[in-house]
Amino acid sequence: MAVDQSLRGEALLLAAAAEVRSWDAEISEARGRQVRWVAGEYGRALARPDHPLDNEAPARHLFGREAVDVYLDLAARGELRAREAEKKKPSTANSRQTRIEVLALLAKAAEVYADLPPQPETARKQPVPDRARSLLRTSLEKAADRQDARPSQIRMLAIGAVIADTGARSGELCALRLDDLAPSLQEVRILRRPQGWSEEKAYVELIGLSGLSRAALRRWLAERHALLARVGGTATALWVSVHPNHRGDHPVPPGTPLEPRGLYRAWVRAVNSTNDDMADEPSWVPLPERMEPLRRGVWPNSAPAPRRPDAERAVVLLDAVAECGRALADARRSGEAGSAVELQVRRACQRAVREAWAEGIEHAVQLSTLAEGGLSDDEGLTAAGWERTLLHAVDRAIGWGRPSKAKTA
Repeated sequence: MAVDQSLRGEALLLAAAAEVRSWDAEISEARGRQVRWVAGEYGRALARPDHPLDNEAPARHLFGREAVDVYLDLAARGELRAREAEKKKPSTANSRQTRIEVLALLAKAAEVYADLPPQPETARKQPVPDRARSLLRTSLEKAADRQDARPSQIRMLAIGAVIADTGARSGELCALRLDDLAPSLQEVRILRRPQGWSEEKAYVELIGLSGLSRAALRRWLAERHALLARVGGTATALWVSVHPNHRGDHPVPPGTPLEPRGLYRAWVRAVNSTNDDMADEPSWVPLPERMEPLRRGVWPNSAPAPRRPDAERAVVLLDAVAECGRALADARRSGEAGSAVELQVRRACQRAVREAWAEGIEHAVQLSTLAEGGLSDDEGLTAAGWERTLLHAVDRAIGWGRPSKAKTA
């Protein structure tokens, strides 16, 4: 849909932003947020007396070199931030590059020529050596193992460990849900959306998790459970806030889902606090403020997975889960727990559960299927390959308890 050429100033920028964000085949969710950010920022620039244009400026003037240069300069000095507390905080070179890229998109939507400053070649980031990443993991583990470890530090350990295993970006981390964790916590499902990629190009990988990640996730899931006490409704996001916040005039309790910006801020706060606490510890290696050093150079062993379950294959896999669940429940009821027969049935059930998860079948659906076969208690489900902390998290996510408990109530 073409942008109305009669629009001027901020109204034109917002209309162009809406047009760009409608290009689903070309624009990723992250890029869409950047488009909205730049349009709003440029609109605030037009209201300032030190910008050469105002809200009556037509499209061809908005994307002229002088107007763009003044906008970029104001933005670089932090003059255009929406939050008063963050004003005067300088912007980064990467932000300048993003603004220029977005201005080109806005001009395209407005169907005018954009006289934009050239962009320098992006410096190639060198991967962090394996030893440096190993030291980072050790530092994270040491901080979280302290008796007085705070929830933010436990969350930081889990996030850092998952990044070191998967190389996940902040947006990919924030997209993680409980269903993306394998029942055993031995793997994670990552929806890959490299910067600039559209929704159509996104793909799913299954990646194995290290022992550190599994242990860290167990601890975090327990902390997460406590944080969700005041949150109503469903709670499926893996990473949630540990402190109260606000949205406008409305207070927001701990336990609400983290977004990329919030994840970055939380990481920086936790890292700085941990570095201060651990500064006097022998052999302490300060943690970096950016998550990027943990991600660089990570080339995980991964396997492709469908973004959505195939209906016919899902039926077959759930039938296998039901059959294995019945066999395991029968073996446990007959007093064969720990026997060679029960061990064989247990392994078969664990394989069936893992294959159903890899296809993308939700945890609640699997647990309901197992409950129908008579496998509903925590001990039996643990034998089938489920981590207890994840089971409790699924209970909370559903809101009224997992299907297995509902069916045996």
